[in-house]
Amino acid sequence: MKMGMVFLLFFVAIFAAPSSGQSDAGTYNRIGTIRGHVEINNTELGWVPSPGQYLVFQRVGCKKCLVGINADSKGDYKVSLGLGKYKLIVYQPTPPLEDMLAPSQARYVEVCSAIEEIVFDIALVPGP
Repeated sequence: MKMGMVFLLFFVAIFAAPSSGQSDAGTYNRIGTIRGHVEINNTELGWVPSPGQYLVFQRVGCKKCLVGINADSKGDYKVSLGLGKYKLIVYQPTPPLEDMLAPSQARYVEVCSAIEEIVFDIALVPGP
């Protein structure tokens, strides 16, 4: 009886424990890509690219889940994030800190596919 119980526990321990290579096997299928173009409404020139603009994506429901990136010299950006819904946060780099999202700009984006890139263009307005 004791020997049978030891064998059963050994069997369960071997087959119930994750193997070292399999626990991360699906990681790549849980990452999606968002790309887009960032423009700011310049009072003299109209809508122009916003090169170097700092963007923050915060996972909804997780205050510490933040990813910050900069747009390139043409105002384009690309970021890979885990599947889920994200809040876009963009503030002026100098005080007073003001939200820069244009009134018509969507504040949330959802990464729902690891296969298709999401195009999420961003419109900003300068602070006072």
